[in-house]
Amino acid sequence: MALTAWRSNASLSSAETSHSTPPASSHCQPEVDSTTVTPVRLRLLAAAVLTGALLLTACGGGDGGPAPDHHDRADGAQLLYRPTGRTSAQNPAFSPDSTSVLFTLFHDGYNEGAAALRTIPLGSGHEQQHPRTLLSDPDKAAVNLPGSSWHPRAGVAFASDRSGQDEVWVMEPGGKPKRVTEHRGDTGYLEPSFSPDGQWIVFQESVENEHPDGSELGSLWKVRRDGTGATRLIDGPGTRTDNRQPNWSPAGDRLVFQRREAGSEAWALYVVNADGSGLRKLTTTPGEHTDPSWSPDGRSVVFSSTAGGLDLPQIFTIPAAGGKPVRVTRSSNAYDGAPSWSPDGRWIAFESHAGGEDRPSSLWRVPAPSGR
Repeated sequence: MALTAWRSNASLSSAETSHSTPPASSHCQPEVDSTTVTPVRLRLLAAAVLTGALLLTACGGGDGGPAPDHHDRADGAQLLYRPTGRTSAQNPAFSPDSTSVLFTLFHDGYNEGAAALRTIPLGSGHEQQHPRTLLSDPDKAAVNLPGSSWHPRAGVAFASDRSGQDEVWVMEPGGKPKRVTEHRGDTGYLEPSFSPDGQWIVFQESVENEHPDGSELGSLWKVRRDGTGATRLIDGPGTRTDNRQPNWSPAGDRLVFQRREAGSEAWALYVVNADGSGLRKLTTTPGEHTDPSWSPDGRSVVFSSTAGGLDLPQIFTIPAAGGKPVRVTRSSNAYDGAPSWSPDGRWIAFESHAGGEDRPSSLWRVPAPSGR
């Protein structure tokens, strides 16, 4: 599974911005929060890593790979959205009422170039729905995290270079984008997700060229939605570890994230308390384990993995208390990654693609395991 550091290849000149209100849902009517955003200067991350193995465009034939015009896979996965050309649909995150999916649309391929935030309603049949643009900034990138990046009152959390630096932003229901963080230097703030009450945001800070393989080392931070109270939870450079993609548990007491230890090229999943204490390794089986997010009851974690010696990552679940991973998707020719569990517990959305690791992705969903 390729872990590609995202950078927008855009210039930093001013540009016109197009945005629309995060959609209201039938029983999750958004409330506008009038909190004033006070930017806080932090030393945060500079390279957005949108890990998550990649999405299925067109594959032909067996073991879960549909022909280009087919909307179902043999493993029960259903196509939600297939972009055209070089555009790549990534990082699905469900709306609070489970009726829509937020995602990032990269314009020039997987993790490449400018990127927009879009939403797509979930239909009941096989007919593909039409996405609408939530935020589009010419020559800039706005990128959400799979998992808890859409809150019924706080709106949508995302990372963007629209101010000239990778920062954490929010767009509240009925409002415009507001910057939460502000910093200088060669780091960037990325991969934000909300606490269950919407008052806090956890995110990663990446420091360039610190890992033995030349990639970034990621620290984990949390900050209030108004930009105050910035607290470092895990020091990546200080521990010689790379920590990425934190997602808050439904109860608000824990975070799940992916980590690479010093001297290792393998990613594993870890759980830590929301105050940074009680670090615990979740995955112990061989393989690459990335892109974690929670089941709505907090008892399980869904993630992308090559567990069992797979050549291509697939979607798995694992008990949050630890245990054996359970495979959910089964494709022999597609990268499946960046999963999110719907709040109603019925579906897992993910990105998938066939072919090389840099091929554009499509969005899919698969029925979630029962009992969650």
